[in-house]
Amino acid sequence: GQSLMSVAESDVEGLAMHEPCFRCTKINPVNFDGTFKMYGNIIVAEIGSKYRQAEMRVSRNLYCRPQLIVFLAAPNDKAFIELLDSRRDQLLDMFNEQEFNRESLVLQKKHSGVVAQQAQKQFGVSLFAPADIDQVKAGKDFFWASASKQEFRLNICLYTLPLRNLTLEDFVAARDSVMQINIPGGHEGQWMETDSRTVSSKVRQQAQGHDIMVVRGLWDMRGDAMGGPFVSYIQTDERQQRILVCEGFVFAPNEKKRPLIRELEAALQTLKFSDDTHF
Repeated sequence: GQSLMSVAESDVEGLAMHEPCFRCTKINPVNFDGTFKMYGNIIVAEIGSKYRQAEMRVSRNLYCRPQLIVFLAAPNDKAFIELLDSRRDQLLDMFNEQEFNRESLVLQKKHSGVVAQQAQKQFGVSLFAPADIDQVKAGKDFFWASASKQEFRLNICLYTLPLRNLTLEDFVAARDSVMQINIPGGHEGQWMETDSRTVSSKVRQQAQGHDIMVVRGLWDMRGDAMGGPFVSYIQTDERQQRILVCEGFVFAPNEKKRPLIRELEAALQTLKFSDDTHF
């Protein structure tokens, strides 16, 4: 049980403070009915001699929609823990994707009209941002959209870079240059910059064959006390001969960042090019 909880409650990557990926509720199997079956994410764990080897099975939309249920079974504790260790990343990826899909369904029904209009007008793409994001500032090959009524805690940027092979270090340098021009602080010598010590990247593979570089880390305002997490989705747009960056960042002092950054990342995944190619 402790091993299972340690996986589900792993720290969210890219945040300054410890925040668990998921909040878990433990239910005895005899009490698993009614309301509990309506949870969107469920893990069913069984350990017993009837299983000859450890196994994992996945079921979707069994009791409600959308829903992801993962069955984990093993003949003994040792085999169960080994199964968890080997499937740890896969489990977290599946449940995170389920959350992104759930958020995306909400965004399709209710999203920011001003962001959708600006994304189509300036970059020829569609993008569903949270409806609270209601203010747009446009620059050259760049726009920044924020939730003005919520003290700018939710933010999305869309911008382009010259087409080239892009390493993580290249991206951080390019991002800092773009943000220095487009997101200055309230006083001279202040602008948004990347905390290069915190950044990490991985490739998000897409069924359509257009892989995305996903970068996570922390930003801060040079010369000021502002800061928070960001996530960037970076993709080569061969048709327009450009690199397109869709990015969400959070400014929410004294608030939990996990639900905010997850909502923004779900928005990034709604981006579509005019030829219907998805992020």
